Amino acid sequence: MSAVADARCPPLPPPTDPTVTVSSEAELRDRAYNAAPGTTVLVTAGTYNMQSYVHIVNDGIAIRGATGDRDDVILDFGGMTDGYFGILVEADDVTIADLTIRNATDHGVSIQGRDRPVLYNLHIQDIGDQLVKVNPWGDGSEDGLLACSRLEYTTIAPDEYTNGISAHNAHRWVVRDNEWYRIRTPGNTPVPTVLFWSGSSDTIVERNLLVDCYQGISFGNASQEGINHTGGIVRNNFIYASMPHDVVIEMVRATGWLVAHNTALLLNPDGVTWGMEARFSESQGTFAYNLTNMDIWLDRDGANATGTGNITDAQSSWFVNPSDGDLHLVSTATAAIDQAATLPDVSDDFDGDTRPIGSAPDVGADEYGTPTFDVYVYLPVVLRNYEPSTPAGGTLIQLLCPLSRPKRTIW
Repeated sequence: MSAVADARCPPLPPPTDPTVTVSSEAELRDRAYNAAPGTTVLVTAGTYNMQSYVHIVNDGIAIRGATGDRDDVILDFGGMTDGYFGILVEADDVTIADLTIRNATDHGVSIQGRDRPVLYNLHIQDIGDQLVKVNPWGDGSEDGLLACSRLEYTTIAPDEYTNGISAHNAHRWVVRDNEWYRIRTPGNTPVPTVLFWSGSSDTIVERNLLVDCYQGISFGNASQEGINHTGGIVRNNFIYASMPHDVVIEMVRATGWLVAHNTALLLNPDGVTWGMEARFSESQGTFAYNLTNMDIWLDRDGANATGTGNITDAQSSWFVNPSDGDLHLVSTATAAIDQAATLPDVSDDFDGDTRPIGSAPDVGADEYGTPTFDVYVYLPVVLRNYEPSTPAGGTLIQLLCPLSRPKRTIW
């Protein structure tokens, strides 16, 4: 997946005034803290050796790399002399986009219970603790977005305390179209890559790629009594593990959830014989049409989950290139192709292609095949470099053409 390279991850719209451009570490921290509400701070290309954290306290602030390429603007917190976080957000409607955050002592980005944060097209790397943290201040964080980003450890975390994102009392967050690599600890502590708990609700986790993470996606946590998470959907994710791993999707003290159309190929289990689970009596929900090579445990420790249409004996040969995390189906994966029923909550697949492509939806995150789209040709033809209006009295011909992405074309 290449961020901001396809229909799932378009570039953000150009900023509107007021804007300010910064080109030094001190300027960046000053403007982030002191700029008027609604200001966009554009950071020029370069590597910034940060001496302290970036602190945002005014609503509507945006911190964006000026070029739109996250590799052009690098905020390196490895030499910090003050503070612990990379970027600390204590305001609503904050956007952080188009840059790299690395080597922060504690959290890469810390959201202090604030609403509508947008984290987009980021590269967050080699952070001391959680790469993204959502703390439960006030009435919690609502309507957040983490999208189109790459979050990883070059090897493993420095200690046993980490997550890709850990969110407490977070509501209606969407975590989509991200890549996660090697979120794991030296001692293989079961730390989820994506963790929403402590009273969180209605989380959507979709179209993510997880590679060699020790644990995967979790609603709820075994360390906390009572219902940890309510509602939510986990759909259309690719999960691949060649290194030792624990379960990769778990619903723990969570209720009212749907885990559907995920693909997980797990090759080196660390003492477990199942790859997905519901756990504890509070847990009630549905596993539907997931494609994996390990069992799904529906009633661990008294859980009451249901399962429908899951496949738990998938083979590596069913996928295009598993070692590269490419879990798209090949034509011989007939046990999965056209074998699901339509779910209203899963209308597309990992690539954003509409389900179904064949006679019925496929099991797992990928719909095999090339989508077909309506292409309208109006005669007589007037060729222009823009979409013309329909010529009066023209004849309508409807064609079906294979295209890589949906597009309505008028010739």
